[in-house]
Amino acid sequence: MSDESKYADLKLRMLSGIVLVLVGAATLILGDLPFLFVFVLLAVVMTWEVVHLALQKSILNIIVPAMMGLSIMAYVLLSWPWALGYLALTLMVYCFALKPKDMGIRVVMMVVIFLGIIGLIHLRFDIGLGSILWVLACVVASDVGGYFAGRSFGGPKLWPAVSPKKTWSGTIGGWVLAAIVGLIFSRIYAEFDTSLALYGVVIAIFAQAGDLFESVLKRRAGIKDSSNLIPGHGGFLDRFDGVMGASLLVFIYIALTTNGLFA
Repeated sequence: MSDESKYADLKLRMLSGIVLVLVGAATLILGDLPFLFVFVLLAVVMTWEVVHLALQKSILNIIVPAMMGLSIMAYVLLSWPWALGYLALTLMVYCFALKPKDMGIRVVMMVVIFLGIIGLIHLRFDIGLGSILWVLACVVASDVGGYFAGRSFGGPKLWPAVSPKKTWSGTIGGWVLAAIVGLIFSRIYAEFDTSLALYGVVIAIFAQAGDLFESVLKRRAGIKDSSNLIPGHGGFLDRFDGVMGASLLVFIYIALTTNGLFA
């Protein structure tokens, strides 16, 4: 394969990526209502993509994503019991239209979206802008490092039955770049606490796990992309599956280390 063909989609990916970065940066900096609006909307869109994989022509393509948005807003405005009640109702409505064999992985994906968005909300409002920038930068580093290392070095496949293009070289490249990002952020925010390099690798691992999990979901549905909403990247779930994997780790960490999460 020539260098030109290996990187044929790079320009489109970069242009779409720049737009996403600009919108995301503005959202993160503004915080407050703009942040909540954009990230709840992100949850709604990703939920639509999950539902659409199995139920392409159904009113549930509108109902279930809207209910997911209400579930997250119930957590923000009310409390955990309300949020979990709305989420349970959302999952029941969705599962009512699914075959039993299709329920497991799709329900897990919906729960990951729900918990992941809540984890990001806590990062931005309770820990600070620097923390969410660090997590997102590690996820991006994992993706970028994996893309270039995998395309440049190739080698043994990571899990060909699920994601034929992913290689061990790409996986390790993602870890390395995420560790470097961790070191950079440790210099800026943490008085050069080098443990952030290790944490960066852990975030990269969870991000890659989220990517693989979404690949399993798509393979079972027999499609390549979750949608075509983002040119060069597929759908929002394709672009943010790694973020959801990493933010699930964030949610677990916050849940285990603070008493305020379930207040």
